[in-house]
Amino acid sequence: MATMKNIPLILIGCGGVGRQLLQHIVSCRSLHAKLGIHLRVVGVCDSKSLVVASDVLSNELNDNFLSEVFLVKVDGSSLLTLGGLGECQVFKNSELKEKVIDVASVMGKSTGLAVVDCSASSETVGVLTRVVDLGCCIVLANKKPLTSTMPLDRLCYRKLTWKHFSVIKLIQCH
Repeated sequence: MATMKNIPLILIGCGGVGRQLLQHIVSCRSLHAKLGIHLRVVGVCDSKSLVVASDVLSNELNDNFLSEVFLVKVDGSSLLTLGGLGECQVFKNSELKEKVIDVASVMGKSTGLAVVDCSASSETVGVLTRVVDLGCCIVLANKKPLTSTMPLDRLCYRKLTWKHFSVIKLIQCH
């Protein structure tokens, strides 16, 4: 059996798209294992809070915890309510951007990190730009950073691979 490729990630945004991504990650673990991939969720944030694994280099938010995140967000509650569950740290709004950057700073130099933006906000641009500068990659479901003042040339200076995926429903008019 080949070595499992671990891909640590932080999810920004727990609305409909972010929740579905979490649910998909958890429900497709066996498929990912067959492909030799393990998506290691080390953090999840909404607009007001961030939950991260206690030690992002060696731990992750386990599937039970991710399922609880899903339920809390479906309920419209804050991630702050998850502070008492498991091995995690919770950060409030004023700290969350800096903590994402701190995690990227540590992981960009070692294991790498994918920051997945499923928010619907242009306020993520500063964080996304900074994590790219720290050697991490970004995945965007959110289109707003691409239509903002985000310096796209800085995303390409390391010869990063751009991949564009789009799901388009075609409607034929009769």
